[in-house]
Amino acid sequence: MIAKMRKLPRQTRAHQTVDFILDAAAYILAERGLAGFTTNHIAERAGVNISSLYQYFPNKLAILEALQTRHIATPDDGYAQWLERLRDLSLEEVVRSVVDVALEMHAANPTMHRLFLDTLPRQTRHSHDDFEADRIARIAAILLPKSRAGKDPDMMLFITRHALTWVVHEAVCERPEWLTDPAFRKELVALLVNFLRAD
Repeated sequence: MIAKMRKLPRQTRAHQTVDFILDAAAYILAERGLAGFTTNHIAERAGVNISSLYQYFPNKLAILEALQTRHIATPDDGYAQWLERLRDLSLEEVVRSVVDVALEMHAANPTMHRLFLDTLPRQTRHSHDDFEADRIARIAAILLPKSRAGKDPDMMLFITRHALTWVVHEAVCERPEWLTDPAFRKELVALLVNFLRAD
């Protein structure tokens, strides 16, 4: 079962309270890990009464989910321009750029990503598909026409997307130092390009 917020903040002060709670939660996770990730510690760090925390979040899982949502939804002002640049690139260059973005995003805070992967149920971790659908469709519209013709595009996108996701997530959990290793980047790009080009 996915834990949800009890209610969404409506007023400015309520938004600030939720932001304080999530900022505190991110700090606690980074500094103390899951062992120290308690609602009491979070409320204390946020400077809010524990009852104020429970007004919005029923438990720790709901706070983790909200943290993941905020993390994924961080706006990227250069995203549209990045997509436009991809249109004029070769297949390998597009894949390299997509891999670079994925590795850079996960390398920025591998501890947080690892906690999401280790702690949140699968249905929670994959509950943001609607948010990602538009981005995936736009990348696919650029990438797939450059790949092999006559194949099922949905199947190719599924395999490409999940191969990239799985490899990067396993690196986050097992070998975070590889996220910034050029050799790892090169091998991941080769894996995806070879699949997309193969007959």
